[in-house]
Amino acid sequence: MGKALTIGLLLGGLLLAGCTTPVSPARQVWCDHNQARRPSARVVAAMSRAELDEVNAYNGKGARWCGWRP
Repeated sequence: MGKALTIGLLLGGLLLAGCTTPVSPARQVWCDHNQARRPSARVVAAMSRAELDEVNAYNGKGARWCGWRP
């Protein structure tokens, strides 16, 4: 009984370890061809609200899809 339970738990752990969400090819291509936008403080001061929002959305997408760090 003990061995059967141990083997069952090990197999269950292996099955769970294999459950990962596949990365779509489109995301991988996007991550491979883009990098975070990091404008200087002087450029940020000259940007409009719409431009700032676009840069923040772009960097947010990179953080979610590619694991970019601030």
